[in-house]
Amino acid sequence: MKRTFSLITAAALTLGLFSCVSPHTTKNSKPVLNDWQKEVLAAEGLPTEADQLTDAQLRSIQSIYEMITYLNDKYDEEFIYAGYLEPAANQTETLYAYPRLLGADYGRNTVTVKAAKDGFTDDYHDKSVVDYYNELVTDFIHDYFDSDDFVVFTDVNACDIKKSEVIDCDFQWKLGVFDSIFLSESICNQDDVEKFAVNFAKYLYEHKMAGRHRINIMDSDFEISEITYGNFPDYYNNEHYMGFYSIAFNTSKSKVLQTEHLGDRKQNEYNVDEYFSKYN
Repeated sequence: MKRTFSLITAAALTLGLFSCVSPHTTKNSKPVLNDWQKEVLAAEGLPTEADQLTDAQLRSIQSIYEMITYLNDKYDEEFIYAGYLEPAANQTETLYAYPRLLGADYGRNTVTVKAAKDGFTDDYHDKSVVDYYNELVTDFIHDYFDSDDFVVFTDVNACDIKKSEVIDCDFQWKLGVFDSIFLSESICNQDDVEKFAVNFAKYLYEHKMAGRHRINIMDSDFEISEITYGNFPDYYNNEHYMGFYSIAFNTSKSKVLQTEHLGDRKQNEYNVDEYFSKYN
């Protein structure tokens, strides 16, 4: 069930947004903080009474509550506070949070809220389209190998499309990601990885999915399920790590940029049609 918070009246806005104000508050006194604000302050090791906070700390906790309430109300679900950046000369005021129902998942589900001239902006919609992308790629790899002995980690670099705008799995080159795909040698060895990469590149091109895609090979003695969003970069130096093969399209989508670190280190650039014809 969504956790709800009491909102203050318009008359209290001059004393601090989204703070509970005592009926006896005077013009010069500080507002009374609500229970949610006190929980956040306590977790940060700060005083939980307004009159014990500096003016900057008080402004921050008021802004944090305003931004988390914006998320709760906009999406009608509860978000958990995860961090905050104060406004500065070269820094936009920013809140980090994640949906309670999804959990943090080692930061993968982090939502960013930024202050704007007319309120706030957030990237929660980006999460749904990236999750959809990840689902499609995971299904493609599963069907290609007829195996679950792999895992796909997707980080978004740029997103100018909502999930509702993805028609017939066409991402219109408006989603840019970094994929780190781990395959067990039991389903794809060093000799087979390029054939998979070519077929994968065709799939990405067909659905206009942009980004860089790193295909990592782990030896067959390794348990793929050990890898998570929180630790996958650590496995690039793992004793079971055999190397990687990566692909990306150039800006005009006319070329495939390919890098290989499997035994020999190679970098190549192919015209799209040339690369796609490798395993006809």
